[in-house]
Amino acid sequence: MQPEGLIRMGISRRDWTLLIPALTAATAAAQEQAATGLPSKVYHADTISYGGDDKKKGRRFLRGAEHSGFTFEVHETVLGPGMETHAPHKHEHEEFVILVEGMVEAFLDGKTERVEPGSVVYFGSNRMHNLRNAGAGPCRYYVIELRGKAA
Repeated sequence: MQPEGLIRMGISRRDWTLLIPALTAATAAAQEQAATGLPSKVYHADTISYGGDDKKKGRRFLRGAEHSGFTFEVHETVLGPGMETHAPHKHEHEEFVILVEGMVEAFLDGKTERVEPGSVVYFGSNRMHNLRNAGAGPCRYYVIELRGKAA
Protein backbone atom coordinates (compact mmCIF):
# COMPACT_ATOMS: atom_id res chain seq x y z
CA MET A 1 0.00 0.00 0.00
CA GLN A 2 1.26 3.47 -0.84
CA PRO A 3 1.74 6.05 1.96
CA GLU A 4 -1.18 8.08 0.54
CA GLY A 5 -3.49 5.10 1.12
CA LEU A 6 -2.25 4.76 4.69
CA ILE A 7 -2.86 8.46 5.25
CA ARG A 8 -6.47 7.96 4.14
CA MET A 9 -6.70 5.12 6.68
CA GLY A 10 -5.79 7.51 9.51
CA ILE A 11 -2.02 7.01 9.53
CA SER A 12 -0.27 10.37 9.30
CA ARG A 13 2.92 11.08 7.42
CA ARG A 14 4.62 11.39 10.82
CA ASP A 15 3.40 7.91 11.80
CA TRP A 16 4.52 6.61 8.41
CA THR A 17 8.06 7.98 8.97
CA LEU A 18 8.14 6.17 12.31
CA LEU A 19 6.81 2.99 10.74
CA ILE A 20 9.45 2.77 8.00
CA PRO A 21 12.43 2.14 10.36
CA ALA A 22 10.43 -0.47 12.29
CA LEU A 23 9.46 -2.30 9.09
CA THR A 24 13.03 -2.09 7.84
CA ALA A 25 14.37 -3.55 11.12
CA ALA A 26 11.81 -6.38 11.06
CA THR A 27 12.67 -7.20 7.44
CA ALA A 28 16.41 -7.17 8.24
CA ALA A 29 15.88 -9.49 11.22
CA ALA A 30 13.89 -11.94 9.06
CA GLN A 31 16.57 -11.86 6.36
CA GLU A 32 19.33 -12.42 8.95
CA GLN A 33 17.50 -15.45 10.37
CA ALA A 34 17.04 -16.85 6.86
CA ALA A 35 20.73 -16.29 6.10
CA THR A 36 21.96 -17.93 9.32
CA GLY A 37 19.43 -20.76 9.32
CA LEU A 38 18.22 -22.70 12.32
CA PRO A 39 19.48 -21.37 15.63
CA SER A 40 22.18 -23.27 17.49
CA LYS A 41 20.46 -24.57 20.60
CA VAL A 42 19.71 -27.63 22.68
CA TYR A 43 16.37 -29.28 21.90
CA HIS A 44 15.47 -30.77 25.29
CA ALA A 45 13.46 -33.99 25.02
CA ASP A 46 11.34 -33.18 28.08
CA THR A 47 10.02 -30.00 26.41
CA ILE A 48 8.80 -31.66 23.20
CA SER A 49 5.59 -33.63 23.47
CA TYR A 50 4.55 -36.74 21.57
CA GLY A 51 1.55 -37.04 19.28
CA GLY A 52 -0.12 -40.38 18.61
CA ASP A 53 -0.75 -43.41 20.80
CA ASP A 54 0.95 -46.60 22.05
CA LYS A 55 0.78 -48.14 18.57
CA LYS A 56 2.65 -45.26 16.94
CA LYS A 57 3.71 -41.94 18.34
CA GLY A 58 6.26 -39.33 17.46
CA ARG A 59 7.61 -35.87 18.04
CA ARG A 60 9.46 -33.37 15.88
CA PHE A 61 12.59 -31.82 17.35
CA LEU A 62 13.26 -29.40 14.53
CA ARG A 63 12.61 -28.58 10.90
CA GLY A 64 14.08 -25.73 8.93
CA ALA A 65 16.78 -24.47 6.67
CA GLU A 66 20.43 -24.32 7.58
CA HIS A 67 22.71 -21.40 6.55
CA SER A 68 22.81 -22.29 2.84
CA GLY A 69 19.05 -22.89 2.57
CA PHE A 70 19.16 -26.70 2.75
CA THR A 71 16.14 -27.94 4.71
CA PHE A 72 16.25 -30.82 7.13
CA GLU A 73 14.13 -32.31 9.89
CA VAL A 74 14.83 -34.37 13.00
CA HIS A 75 12.05 -36.38 14.61
CA GLU A 76 11.60 -39.38 16.89
CA THR A 77 9.17 -42.26 16.40
CA VAL A 78 8.08 -44.97 18.84
CA LEU A 79 6.33 -48.02 17.33
CA GLY A 80 4.42 -50.64 19.27
CA PRO A 81 5.08 -54.35 18.67
CA GLY A 82 4.33 -55.41 15.08
CA MET A 83 3.54 -51.85 13.95
CA GLU A 84 4.83 -50.36 10.68
CA THR A 85 5.82 -46.76 10.10
CA HIS A 86 3.59 -46.70 7.01
CA ALA A 87 3.13 -48.81 3.89
CA PRO A 88 6.23 -49.05 1.70
CA HIS A 89 6.58 -45.80 -0.20
CA LYS A 90 9.19 -43.51 -1.74
CA HIS A 91 9.82 -39.78 -1.79
CA GLU A 92 12.41 -37.37 -3.06
CA HIS A 93 14.12 -36.59 0.25
CA GLU A 94 16.67 -38.86 1.92
CA GLU A 95 16.40 -40.20 5.46
CA PHE A 96 18.80 -41.49 8.09
CA VAL A 97 17.23 -43.66 10.79
CA ILE A 98 19.11 -44.21 14.08
CA LEU A 99 17.63 -47.10 16.06
CA VAL A 100 17.91 -46.44 19.79
CA GLU A 101 15.73 -49.15 21.31
CA GLY A 102 14.08 -52.38 20.17
CA MET A 103 14.40 -54.37 16.97
CA VAL A 104 13.09 -53.37 13.54
CA GLU A 105 12.90 -54.82 10.08
CA ALA A 106 13.93 -52.33 7.42
CA PHE A 107 12.32 -52.82 4.02
CA LEU A 108 14.32 -51.37 1.12
CA ASP A 109 13.61 -52.06 -2.55
CA GLY A 110 11.94 -55.42 -1.97
CA LYS A 111 14.41 -56.74 0.62
CA THR A 112 13.96 -56.88 4.40
CA GLU A 113 16.81 -56.73 6.90
CA ARG A 114 16.75 -56.89 10.71
CA VAL A 115 18.25 -53.89 12.47
CA GLU A 116 19.55 -53.87 16.05
CA PRO A 117 19.84 -50.89 18.45
CA GLY A 118 22.74 -48.56 17.72
CA SER A 119 22.50 -49.17 13.98
CA VAL A 120 21.87 -46.57 11.28
CA VAL A 121 19.66 -47.09 8.20
CA TYR A 122 19.92 -44.83 5.15
CA PHE A 123 16.95 -44.53 2.78
CA GLY A 124 18.04 -42.86 -0.45
CA SER A 125 15.94 -40.62 -2.65
CA ASN A 126 13.04 -42.33 -4.46
CA ARG A 127 13.73 -45.78 -2.97
CA MET A 128 10.80 -47.92 -1.75
CA HIS A 129 11.11 -48.30 2.02
CA ASN A 130 9.49 -48.63 5.44
CA LEU A 131 10.21 -49.94 8.95
CA ARG A 132 8.36 -52.48 11.08
CA ASN A 133 8.82 -53.18 14.76
CA ALA A 134 10.05 -56.79 14.85
CA GLY A 135 10.32 -57.04 18.64
CA ALA A 136 8.00 -57.88 21.56
CA GLY A 137 8.24 -54.38 23.05
CA PRO A 138 8.28 -50.86 21.67
CA CYS A 139 11.04 -49.68 19.35
CA ARG A 140 12.34 -46.11 19.29
CA TYR A 141 14.34 -44.37 16.60
CA TYR A 142 15.36 -40.95 15.39
CA VAL A 143 15.02 -39.82 11.79
CA ILE A 144 17.09 -37.13 10.10
CA GLU A 145 15.46 -36.07 6.84
CA LEU A 146 17.47 -34.25 4.18
CA ARG A 147 14.89 -32.27 2.23
CA GLY A 148 16.89 -30.05 -0.15
CA LYS A 149 16.73 -26.32 -0.75
CA ALA A 150 13.86 -24.40 0.80
CA ALA A 151 11.44 -22.86 -1.68
